[in-house]
Amino acid sequence: MKSNLKVMLFGLLTVAAIIPLGAKELKVLMIGNSFSICVGRNLPQIVNASKEHQLELTSCYIGGCTLDRHSANLAKAEKDPSFKPYGITVWNSKNPTKSQARKGNVNELLKQNQYDVVTIQQGSVKSWKADTYQPAAEEVIAYVRKHQPKAEIVIQQTWAYRTDAPGLKKWKIDQDKMYAGLRDAYAKLAAQYHFRVIPMGDAVQLFRKYTPVKYQPSTEKFEFPKLPSNAGDVVGASLWKKGEGKNVMHTDYIHLNHDGQYMQACLWFAFLYGEPVEKIAFAPKGMSKEKAALLRKCAQEALNHYKQVK
Repeated sequence: MKSNLKVMLFGLLTVAAIIPLGAKELKVLMIGNSFSICVGRNLPQIVNASKEHQLELTSCYIGGCTLDRHSANLAKAEKDPSFKPYGITVWNSKNPTKSQARKGNVNELLKQNQYDVVTIQQGSVKSWKADTYQPAAEEVIAYVRKHQPKAEIVIQQTWAYRTDAPGLKKWKIDQDKMYAGLRDAYAKLAAQYHFRVIPMGDAVQLFRKYTPVKYQPSTEKFEFPKLPSNAGDVVGASLWKKGEGKNVMHTDYIHLNHDGQYMQACLWFAFLYGEPVEKIAFAPKGMSKEKAALLRKCAQEALNHYKQVK
């Protein structure tokens, strides 16, 4: 009997040595759009490199999808389960470079799975207008709560566009006004429901503050294959595409670029696992140590300074 007890104790000690006490296995669902799916570019690799934690990350994606559209889709799919307008992508940190993709709807995901965290956000075009959040936010939240009572609902705070984004000119606002508006709108939503916030918009603004090179829109006329510089911002990028038999340059003024996607993943990791960014061992290939350090610094500072609702 004593011999068996020793074996059992040895086994328990061995398991304890292998599995860190603070280790977390999280299953996260993002009900979002292009401002959320980009988390999947680096977060699974960051979690994999941590060696302590595990993650199953699911993106429920429609480009530009706003809260009112999510709400309408939930209602429609509830009546007609064959209505599957979302791109569903699933990543697992155990095999972070591979993902599974299919068409589906939010309803089936919430009914068929158990999530630890469900994230929501407003579409960027409406993010800076607090009066666009309701009643859709309440409808989405109520549906999530009904089918995922054990999950924590979290808000991802989105970000302000690059200074030269046509949308800012169209709305007759500047980057600062867009940021102030969305920050206030998300804070009000969080306060109403006592939700925590992933302060990505704050992290973007901190990078714009700290980067030694400030972004300057280019007036140069570019010829293939030359591209304008993204230096000074984590939002925006340009690329060449074939169009009507010739190369056409397309510029994105609103989405996170390569650097921004890494910063976003660092922030999510620190938020989800309660780990300091200094523990992050992964950085994208080709990214300098100095750039990676600055991006992690902005992510950590945004998280540290954001006043979460209690």
